[in-house]
Amino acid sequence: MSITSFYFLALVTVGVLVYYVVPKSIQWMILLVLSAVFYYFAATPCTIGYLVVSTMIAYLSTMWIQKKRDALGREAKGLLVVTFVALAVNIAIWFFVKGRGLWVPFALRLTAWRDVSVLDSLVNWKIAASLGMGYYTLQVMGYIIDCYWENITPQKNPLKLFLFVCYFPQLTTGPISRYTQLNTLYSPHRFEYRNLAFGSQRILWGFMKKIVLAERVGMIVSAINADPGTYTGFYSWIAILLYPLQMYADFSGCMDIVLGVSELFGIPLAENFNNPFFSRSSQEFWQRWHITLGTWAKDYVLYPLLKSKSMVNFGKVTRKKYGKKTGKFLVNLVGMFMLWMIMGIWHGGWRYIIGVSLWYWVILMLGDLCAPWFQQITEKLHMKTECFAWHLPLDFWHFFQSARTYVIYAVGATFFSVGVTGGINRLKDAAKVLLKRGYANPWIFFDQSILKTGITWQDINLIIFVTGMMLIVAVLREKYGYARNWIQNQCVLFRWFIWLAMFVLVLIYGKYGPGYDASMFIYQGF
Repeated sequence: MSITSFYFLALVTVGVLVYYVVPKSIQWMILLVLSAVFYYFAATPCTIGYLVVSTMIAYLSTMWIQKKRDALGREAKGLLVVTFVALAVNIAIWFFVKGRGLWVPFALRLTAWRDVSVLDSLVNWKIAASLGMGYYTLQVMGYIIDCYWENITPQKNPLKLFLFVCYFPQLTTGPISRYTQLNTLYSPHRFEYRNLAFGSQRILWGFMKKIVLAERVGMIVSAINADPGTYTGFYSWIAILLYPLQMYADFSGCMDIVLGVSELFGIPLAENFNNPFFSRSSQEFWQRWHITLGTWAKDYVLYPLLKSKSMVNFGKVTRKKYGKKTGKFLVNLVGMFMLWMIMGIWHGGWRYIIGVSLWYWVILMLGDLCAPWFQQITEKLHMKTECFAWHLPLDFWHFFQSARTYVIYAVGATFFSVGVTGGINRLKDAAKVLLKRGYANPWIFFDQSILKTGITWQDINLIIFVTGMMLIVAVLREKYGYARNWIQNQCVLFRWFIWLAMFVLVLIYGKYGPGYDASMFIYQGF
């Protein structure tokens, strides 16, 4: 069952009706039943055992920690050991099942060099992963750490904790929620028309981005990537620059559906995107893109690492030996390397370690290293970075910075799209357009060659139109918080025209029906 399918919408409709009819004291049980039903139809049913195991590990470890702390105080022995073991077991399950792309290549080389029967069995063991394993694993680990840090009190009801782990709207592609963000799961909720209206509007906008825009852009990108020998030159640039648009429309469209569904039940979820392509720098980009993953990594990996005794001592040594500024940079260098490696490893393959971890670590560190020089150049040339301002979120200089940030992301995302070898070859081919005389083929933009990818002029016009809509919505969000807040303040006829027009567009031009697999969101694989 895909979250863009009729069956999912039917499940949500029935669920909302039942949710607001039953006594408020058992509303959370309805959510638990809905989550179980969704999982049964959306994934391999037996794999829900992974979620049960993670939940029980979190429940038993945190209850033991709380019991010991209540009896012996904060200095009770074994608290850190139990926390570490609980985290290690969750990581081991994820690594063995979902992180196979990280260890299987090495295991294959080892078994080819030397006969290791255990490794050979593990490599060839066909084992199904659970739905959303990367997301709920981080969520469970954050819960355990927060209990150890005494940020929250452990949940005493294991079924309520299980609901926190398997809450069905966010199970497919996140967001990665904190326990404090989802404690409204257990609160009573009254029916409110605003929740129904705003939730439905956001679901509709998510459908627009996913099945109208992302699927059409994906047709072009997939065709080019499937035949790199035929599609060369400017085709490489088309694939490189369109894939971030496809990924954003796909992932953020999914998040709009997820957040909209949860809003129907009166349960707010954390935002995962905030106009990332308006970012002026790569650092700002990752504060706007996949926000919950970035904040999780900073709160539970980077900050504890920088505060650790070993890093503090390392900072003292480097500052003493190389000076305050260089010492600080070296500490940041090591800390950011660990942060970005965790981000890449979480995605579960070497293509992501290249395209996320190493690429962005190098880009951000070079940015920090060269920032003083860039500032000096700007001052010496008397460059006015706010010139040509139009009193909109995008001025001329902002546009340049955002375009630069987009291209940087597009380069890294190429490895997401076609893997390490394919990414290198694609980038080499794109570079030839700029460096090799006679290699460019600009005529493909004028002789209808692009239609060989399976796209039509109607599809191209829809891509341009919906992308323009996304830009307008992004500008409204920058100014009003959400575009729907601005729409809500307009006259009733205008409001209904907007939403009905969008509904008709999705109904007529959405990519769905027999033979269409709408279940495969790009980020569902994590």
